[in-house]
Amino acid sequence: MTFWLVPIQEDMWDVIQYDGIYGYKNNLSKYIKQGDNIIFYVSKYYASRYGGKLVGIGRVVSDWYYDETPIYPEEKVRNRALFPHRVKVEVWVTGACDVKSLIGKVKFVEDTVQLPKYLRNAPANLGRPILDSDAKVMEECLRQTMYD
Repeated sequence: MTFWLVPIQEDMWDVIQYDGIYGYKNNLSKYIKQGDNIIFYVSKYYASRYGGKLVGIGRVVSDWYYDETPIYPEEKVRNRALFPHRVKVEVWVTGACDVKSLIGKVKFVEDTVQLPKYLRNAPANLGRPILDSDAKVMEECLRQTMYD
């Protein structure tokens, strides 16, 4: 099973968590496949609560599909889909793990001074999957912060 890190906007998290739909502006099917896991990271941009934190892990339970129905808050305001390439996910762990707390515990951040470069675009980590050992560290951090 492969783990992928993806940045999301904070206001997308409720839709991902409760409706089970992750969307992106481009098709990510060459990377993320059904059966893989997505680790969700909330970027700091316009975030008030979860910026800079991992918020959950979800298993991909469908193939990618294209849908222009506005479902995320920003899409509803603009009345058009900004993230039409979508996949269904089942979120199996949630929390609020500060990414900076993982420095020194995960291997995917090779240059700690350049942390942001590992957290942008989708998939993040420079388009590489997350090591299973790193995913376990992230899952444990999420479980420890589940009720914060």
